[in-house]
Amino acid sequence: MNPSSTWKQVWDNRTLDRTAGSTLAQLMAADGLDSAFSRLGTVAWTDFVGEVVARVAITPDRSVFEVGCGAGAFLYGLDQMGCRVGGIDQSAALVDIARDALPRGEFAVADAADIEPEPQADIVISCGVFLYFPSLDYARTVIAAMAAKARHGVAILDVPDVAKADAAQQFRIEAAGGEEAYADRYRGLEHMYYERGWMRRELAAAGLTNIAIVDQHIEGYGNAPFRFNAFAFRQPPGPSTDSAA
Repeated sequence: MNPSSTWKQVWDNRTLDRTAGSTLAQLMAADGLDSAFSRLGTVAWTDFVGEVVARVAITPDRSVFEVGCGAGAFLYGLDQMGCRVGGIDQSAALVDIARDALPRGEFAVADAADIEPEPQADIVISCGVFLYFPSLDYARTVIAAMAAKARHGVAILDVPDVAKADAAQQFRIEAAGGEEAYADRYRGLEHMYYERGWMRRELAAAGLTNIAIVDQHIEGYGNAPFRFNAFAFRQPPGPSTDSAA
C-alpha cells in the first residue's frame, strides 16, 4: 500500500527554486522546509544534522542511506563531509533534484516499503517521512527493512508524537490562518502519529538495541515541539567496513 496519492502529488509538483539562496537553502525549500509551519534557516538545519551525526557516529568513512530522501537536504551536509550517500524517494521530481545536487550519491525512485537490503549502508535514516505513511503496518514494514539494510544504526527523525496530536493540530490550524484556511489547503493531507512505546517495540522487534527516543529540537521549526526522534543500533558504532551506500 502506498502513502496518500494526494501527498504524492504534492511532492511530484515540487521544483528547485534557484532564487532561494544557497544550494542547501534550495534543497530545503524543495523538501518543504519553507512551509507556513517553519521559519527554518540553514544554520538551524545544519545544527540539527550535526546533532544526528554525533548521536549515530557518522564519520566521513561511513555510508548513509536515506529512506524518503526527497531533494537531498538532509544528505547534503553528509556528502560535503565525504560520506557515501544514497537514498530512495517516491517522487521522481525530487530524486532528479537530489541527483543533480549530489552527483556522487546513488538515488532511485522507489517506495519506502521496497528498500533493498543489499548493499548495506552503515547508517539508515528517515527524516520527516513516517508522518506520510498510511498505517502502522506499513510503518512496521519500513522499520524492518531499514534495520535489515543498516550495518550499524537506524535513525527515524521528525516523527509526530500521538501524545501531542491535539496541540500539533491546533498549531497547524493557527499557522495556516484558521480552520477554514487549513481545511482548504490541507484537506486530505493527514499526518500519521505514533506512540513512542510503539516505536521502541518495533525497533526492538527488528533486532535493534540501544534504543533512544528523544524530543525533537530544531530552532525555527514550528512542528518540532510535537515531534520526536528515534535512534537504534544493530551494534555499537565502530569503524566502518568498506561498502557503498
